[in-house]
Formats: sequence, structure tokens, C-alpha cells
Amino acid sequence: MNDMITLHNESETIELLTNDNSYSYEAVMGEDALTLYFSHPGYLNIPVGSWCEFCGKRYSLKKDSNFKKNAERNYEYTLILETSKADTELWQVRNTADNRIKFPYTAKPKEHLKLIVDNLNRRSSGWVIGECIEGTEKLINYNHTYCLDGLNQLADAYETEYQITETIIEGVHTKTVHLKKVEYNKDNPLPLSYGKGHGFKTGVGRESGDIPPEIILVETTDRNIDYSKYGAKELLMPKSQTVRYDGTHFEGEEGFDASLARSYKTDEYGTGVMRADRELTTAKEDSLDCTEIYPSRVGTVSKVDTVDAEKHFYGFYDNDIPGNLNFEDCLIEGEKMTVIFQSGMLSGKEFEVKYTHIGRKFEIVPQEIDGITMPDGGVWMPKVGDTYAVFNIQLPEAYICDNATRTGASWDVFREAVKYLYEHEDKMFTFTGTLDGIWAKKRWLTVGGKIVLGGFVKFTDTQFHPEGSLIRITGIKRYVNNPYSPEIELSNTPVGTSVSSELNKIDTNEVQVEENYKKAQQFTKRYYRDAKETMEMLADSLLNFSGAINPITVATMQMLVGDESLQYRFVSSKTNPVAVKHEITYNQSTKVLNAPAGIIQHMTLGITEIKNNHSASDYKYWDMAEYNSPSLVEPEKKFYLYAKCSKDSQSGTFLLSETAIALEQIDGYYHLLVGILNSENGGERSFATLYGFTEILPGRITTDKIVSSDGKTYFVANT
Repeated sequence: MNDMITLHNESETIELLTNDNSYSYEAVMGEDALTLYFSHPGYLNIPVGSWCEFCGKRYSLKKDSNFKKNAERNYEYTLILETSKADTELWQVRNTADNRIKFPYTAKPKEHLKLIVDNLNRRSSGWVIGECIEGTEKLINYNHTYCLDGLNQLADAYETEYQITETIIEGVHTKTVHLKKVEYNKDNPLPLSYGKGHGFKTGVGRESGDIPPEIILVETTDRNIDYSKYGAKELLMPKSQTVRYDGTHFEGEEGFDASLARSYKTDEYGTGVMRADRELTTAKEDSLDCTEIYPSRVGTVSKVDTVDAEKHFYGFYDNDIPGNLNFEDCLIEGEKMTVIFQSGMLSGKEFEVKYTHIGRKFEIVPQEIDGITMPDGGVWMPKVGDTYAVFNIQLPEAYICDNATRTGASWDVFREAVKYLYEHEDKMFTFTGTLDGIWAKKRWLTVGGKIVLGGFVKFTDTQFHPEGSLIRITGIKRYVNNPYSPEIELSNTPVGTSVSSELNKIDTNEVQVEENYKKAQQFTKRYYRDAKETMEMLADSLLNFSGAINPITVATMQMLVGDESLQYRFVSSKTNPVAVKHEITYNQSTKVLNAPAGIIQHMTLGITEIKNNHSASDYKYWDMAEYNSPSLVEPEKKFYLYAKCSKDSQSGTFLLSETAIALEQIDGYYHLLVGILNSENGGERSFATLYGFTEILPGRITTDKIVSSDGKTYFVANT
């Protein structure tokens, strides 16, 4: 079978009949391209910049096409189109302050990411920062570094990954750069195994990784350690201590899940970490560089003053230094106190200082750096709000190790070692296989949205992997003429970057993701045509209503809109349920419908008696997993969205269906109609929720939400 791909450029469109070898391939921190093979009866000029869409993504021609001339009327073409990620290989990272292309930069992850995004926007537009991990300031050396290499260096430094996503926001082609682990659907993985009706076709292969470590040895630093007082030349972890970790949170942190937790302990020397809840089998050792963790206090400049501008003598103050922390008393014999600025124009630069505890003042000893005597009274100056750290001192014990509160640099190293061991202690496998196209097509609305980079799969095989594993999708190959049978690569092996940096590879903290790209609340446009189509779909929806009426006028005292089976709401908890907003959105650019996770409370099912007050336990509840549809690329199709809720448990999933399903049509489940996604109109779809009710009385309307037809103005009544 051959399929058509439409190429667009400024002046025309080109229809290509591609052959069956044409495919797209994407990998975590790797390739993201569409390769088209086709023949044409003559030479075909395809301008650079031409673009097409495939599976909800835009691909552009970045360089001239390849072709082979077999005869005057027989040309064979190979066209490689790429996403905007390819542009990151064109432009270099420059210091935004002075345009240098070779410079050190000490900053937190978000500041490094902003530096790269700012450089991308120098040559293009629409680049924005997405989700970003939190972490300490780190030094990265940029040396004639392309933006893609900068992203690789950044991911290396923080032992994480990056991802570039694209969408159209208010008509602007927006490219969002994320710095985080590429992980999706971990709580609701796609179950796959070999065999008929289980997802994979024949030919599933497994490749085993190295023997996983059971003991992590740590390398630490002598920064701010006084050997004569501390008793060791370098920082140690707390000795013979234990801690529990669930993969995201440590015991005592909000969100800690004891049912998922593993226990870890340090040895009696404070130099190694291992599991505390099981015996060693191989005793395989690995090591971790934690030299960036040391006893420290990061302070903030509250004031800057000039002592003698001609001699470059300047000072700064920090009003937040505690009264019991006198840096003068912390000096290590034979050392000179220094500060290294962690942010601002002097970021990464070290200066000798003299400290006066009365007034909390540091006097900076000037020095020549890059031919400039700093501070210089102009550009190269500390400023209010800049951060700094003090070195060559021994801070009080609370900053080093406090077992009672589990704080201090020693515990920070312990936690980093635990995170590293947790990430690497399981057996590593890589599986490759091709989805059964017939199986996938039948279930595409259910499984298609989970076949994404970073999406988790629960993979099992009755013979060689009966215990099953939670494994990420790290690569996807989709054939243009057979998109329902993609080849997917599954691996629990950490993804490495493609370019090594100048820095020593630092195995550091796996940190929590900070959500700083908040999804804006979005209501889709709604036209009269959408309302008419919804009316037709409701007539087929198998709800408890008779046929439609179509009078010119209606004179009545009350109108009740809604079905008894759809009297449910999304709530904050099952024990003290409070209604919460649950925004289901359709992305017009990627053509993906998103229904976030939540809790459904049904107000009528199972309620058999009328009384003034019902307790929370009288109602039925379901925990709904997040749902992302596949890219809905067939514009003429319209869909029902259901909450498929178990009759035997409190679990549920969202289900997108082309046909209506009655409330109890399928044994063991309730199918609660959530809403209708209309077919495309002018390139856009409209989604409307259908649960709840509206009552119209003389002089009064009872409802939850009123939305204008363009989706831009709305009134939410239940907040």
C-alpha cells in the first residue's frame, strides 16, 4: 500500500506517493526525522523549507533532497525532513552579557537552560523554557559549543535528559525545551507481551546490560573540611545510618510512599552505600563523584558599598547571616577565606575576602581576571540579590552532619548515593519488537496515546520474562504506510548523551521536577455546526431520553438539562470530597486530547434512599488515570469520551470511542459519558463536557460553567 504525503511551501503544495519503506524515527535525546522514499516521472524541485505533518508532528526539509536519475522519466528520491531540533545544531552558545563564545558559566539548571534558549531565539523565534529540574549551581564550560552540544553537556552534568516539543500556540510555532527525565504514563503503563492478542508480533528480542551494582562508593571533597578538627581529610557520609526511598521521595518528605520504598544503609566508615533490606549477592561496586557537595551556606548580597574605587576596594553585606555563625571563628589554619559568587556578573569567580561579623560585611580583595581588575565599579560588580558561598572555613557541625535532623552535607551525599543506586541497581534490559498492526488498530484510541517517547510499558513474557518489568519506550519507528504497526525500543538502561563535554562527568543528584511551565486553561471554540453535530451524537448516545423535538417556541416553567447517570463530579478526595475543576483539553496543533488524572464521585449510583445528608462513604468513587489520545489525524471522525469505571474496584480509565456505549452495556463496568469531541471544522475540533446538570427556572439558572462561542470568555460558577 502507498500513501500520500502533502508537502507545503510558500507558494504551492506537492503531493507525494511514498513507498512502503518510508518511515519516521525518534529516540530519547537522539534522532527525530521523517525519511520519505518515492519515485517521480521527471525532475521535481522541492525547495528547502518545505514541510509536512505526520502523526501530529511537523517535519521540515533542512537541506536539498537526494535523488537518483534512472532515466529521463524515472527519478528516485530520498527526502529527509527534520523537526526544529535540527536547528540546535546550527547555532552556537554565546555569553549573553558580552557575546563571547568561549566562557565558563556557573548557574542552576534553569539558568543554563535559559542561556541556551536565549541563544536559539537570537537566530529564530518561538523557543521557550518548559519543565526544568531543580539543582545546585554547577560550572559548565562553553567553548565554541553548538546549542545541541550545550543541551547534552547540561544533561550530562545533572544526570538527566532533555526533550524538545513543538506545538502551535495562538498561531505561533512554539518550540519548548525541557530539562528532565523523559518519562510518561509511569502510573498507568501500557501492558505488552508476546503472542496473539498481547501486542507484539514475532521477533521480540532482548539484550542484557551489565551486572548492576550493589554497593556505591563515593568520592567527596576536602572543601571546608579542617582535618585537625574533623578527623578525616574529606567529607564522610553519616556512619551506619539508614534511610528509605521510594524512587521520588525520602522517608519524612511529603508524598513518600512506604509501599514502594526500599531501605538503604551506609557502612561503618561512611564511605559506601548498599541496600539494608536484602543481602548482597554479587557485591558489585560502582562509584559516584560527589565532590560538588560540601559543607556550605549560600548567602545573598543585601548591600554593596564602595571603600576606594580607585584601588578597586569594594565590600558587600549579608544581613541574613545568623548571629551564631561568625566566619572569623571558622577559619582553617594556614588558609585564606574566599568567596565564590554563585550568580550575577561575577558568577564562578573567586575572591579573597576579609569578614567582619559586626555588620555582616565582606571586604573583597581585588584581582586581575581576563585582563580586567575586578571588581571594577562598572559591569564586573556584585549586586544586591547575587548569591555567594564561603570557602576555606570549617562551618559548625550542623552544616556538616546532624543525625538527629538528618541534615548537613554528609546527609546530602548519602541521599545522592541512594538515588544513584536506586536508578542503577535493577537488571538492565533492552527489548525491541514490532506491534501487531491488527491488535493495535483495534485498540488505537486506547493504546495510541501511550506510544510516545518516554512512555512506560509493563512488559512480560511467559517464558523469558515472566516477572515483568516497567520499561520506558526509548525509540519509535513508524512506517508512513502502516502507522498502526510501529517498531518500538524498550529499555530501562539510562540514555546517554551523544557528545562528551570538557568537564569531568559528574554523577550527581537526580532531582525533582519543578513544574514551571503551567498549562493554561483552555476552552475550544464552539460553532453552531458543532452544537448540531453534538445533538446528533446525543441522539445515538443510548441515554435515557426519547427523541428530539423541534418547535419554534417553548413556553414552560422549568427546564432540566442532564441525565441521572451523568450526575457525577471530580473531587479532591474520597474522605472529604470537595468539587474541583477538571479541565479536559484538545490541542489543535498536535491533535491530542488530554484528560488529566482525578477522582470521580458519583452522586446517584448506589444511592437508594432519600435523606437530608449522606456521608462521604455512601457514594461511589473511582481513581481515574491520565489519558492522552493518539494524534487524531482523520478530520471527519467524531468521538465520545467515557469514564470506564470498574464495578468491583475504585479504579477507572478514560476511553475514547467512535461509537456510543450504554451505561452498563459491558459486563463489570459502568461507562459514564464525559463529553463529545466533534469532527474538525476549519481545521479545529470542539470538545464539550456532558456530565452534571443545568436547571432553568423563571429568573434563575443553576449551572457550573458558561462559555462564549469563541472559547475566550468564560464564567466558572463553582469556584
